[in-house]
Amino acid sequence: MTDIYYREIESKLDKHERHIKKVKWSCLHPNCQAYAINSHLLQRNGILNNVAENGHLCEMRTPNVYERENKLFDIKKVGISQAISFPLFCSKHDSNLFKVIEGKKIDFDDYLTQLLFSYRSLCSEIRKKEFCIERFAILPEGEDKFDLLLGTKLGLDDLKYYKKLFEDEIGKPQRNFSFLHLSYPFIPVYASGPSTYFKLDDTIVDCTEGISNNQIIDNIFINLIPQKGSLEVILGYNNNHTNSHIKQYMDSWKNLSKGQLFNKITDVFNYSLENWGMSPSFYEMMKSNNLIV
Repeated sequence: MTDIYYREIESKLDKHERHIKKVKWSCLHPNCQAYAINSHLLQRNGILNNVAENGHLCEMRTPNVYERENKLFDIKKVGISQAISFPLFCSKHDSNLFKVIEGKKIDFDDYLTQLLFSYRSLCSEIRKKEFCIERFAILPEGEDKFDLLLGTKLGLDDLKYYKKLFEDEIGKPQRNFSFLHLSYPFIPVYASGPSTYFKLDDTIVDCTEGISNNQIIDNIFINLIPQKGSLEVILGYNNNHTNSHIKQYMDSWKNLSKGQLFNKITDVFNYSLENWGMSPSFYEMMKSNNLIV
């Protein structure tokens, strides 16, 4: 096919991407039809501002169609107001539901706090999958489009299942989730999201392998939350949807040296999550040491 053909496809994709960003998405709170605002997974004041330098952060972003060059992701400098944010909840529910984790003092050992951090990150993955389905709409009909849509919709179904579990638990806690909270010396990074992939003993564990479409995929929920003088780590899973690998992975975060913690964080960025970022100076250090692409 000619270069003109590919340029036309790229132009359509770029135009469609700009359309998606203008779409008014509905609030993800149950039974709410209000429009969602663009909200941060981790709050600006008290979390992100502990990492920002001159109001900026370096964050993982998907390259646009003109910059891809076979790269799955890129790292870009962004303003703190644009960092790790998505249209998830309306103003009312974004303020009321997450009030516990948006104050000046956060109790990271509190079960509700751990639930809310993980719930909001789960909702971001739901919205991102909805973005993907919108993107696929422009693709020509065929087997590739069918496979992409099917895989994304199956993943979305799993995430919505977990969303209901979280909402039931937030409404009436029954300790159906297990969390591990660890506090380490400060490193200027942040991350938040569910994952089915992680590195354990130099092996990449894929919790989706061998699971039929009728089963719920096991997920681990990972949160790296920078505070003044510390990096708070919250890891968790649903008690009915876990496995020995996830439990071993959580244990592997305990009692880490500074170097071991650094390696863990690098693995999270490279293998487990998409929602992450760091200070610009820390990124330059990682890049110069070939620790991240």
